[in-house]
Amino acid sequence: MGNSIDQEVCIKCKFCIEVCPCKIIGINDRDEVYFIQGRESICQQCGQCMAVCSTKAVLIEGLSYEKDLFDLPVNSIGYNDFIYFLSNRRSVRNYKDKSIPPGVINQILESISYAPYGAEPHKVSITVINNRTRIESALPHIAGFLDNIVKWMEHPVISRIIKRRNSIEKFNTIRNHLYPIARMGNYKLEFGDRITRGAPALIIFHAESGAEEHTDNSLIYATYAMLTALSLGLGAAMNSIVAAAVNKVPEVKEIFEIPEDHEAIVSVILGYPKYKYKRAIKRPYQKINVIN
Repeated sequence: MGNSIDQEVCIKCKFCIEVCPCKIIGINDRDEVYFIQGRESICQQCGQCMAVCSTKAVLIEGLSYEKDLFDLPVNSIGYNDFIYFLSNRRSVRNYKDKSIPPGVINQILESISYAPYGAEPHKVSITVINNRTRIESALPHIAGFLDNIVKWMEHPVISRIIKRRNSIEKFNTIRNHLYPIARMGNYKLEFGDRITRGAPALIIFHAESGAEEHTDNSLIYATYAMLTALSLGLGAAMNSIVAAAVNKVPEVKEIFEIPEDHEAIVSVILGYPKYKYKRAIKRPYQKINVIN
């Protein structure tokens, strides 16, 4: 089928030409809007051209106006309301013993479909574990993994291998953040669940290790999931420990049913907040440099 322009309804406003990020639409010698031969292969299926067309003249293979697009609402949230909403977000680590209805989980997943992305958004997989019992079954394996991190970082040879095999960012995160906390025994299950914090649900974002921009996409999707959780009365927090354990401990990957050839990027723990906070915390950037 391919991409095409319905010439009978096209009004030649040329907005589709302007918004296409890959410039695959142009004007031919008959003054018709058309898809440039040889450039269609780089179409990102972003839907920008279809979304801007007032007459629905632009047709993209794999997308439809009925299934994939809808008319935007007239009203939009203002800045003050948006900042108020953001200020209410906190990383929640204390949850009620209350399960999350499947319909609420579906609303969170739906919100992710509106998230921006880099390339190949469909290559990020999302696994939802809305089952506290299954989460608890993975905790001993994750706790053991964290104990091993302490041993590895204190072993001069193994710590050098970890540094060589990982980015300096990841190594410093392990050395300066995760290791000191784990060394104090914070994650030992005898003190309770300080890994998933008793959350009744967990969302894991993962993909094949070579998938295009899956790291950035996963972090964006996780952010959308957290903000949507807030709008639904839930609390949430990003959790990199679970993702690390999925990648290093076969038992954890099996329990959460993550494909063998996938790597987990980040997880989000979810639940109904046990406590209501009275104040927000505003954290300034280390440095801001505005160039006009």
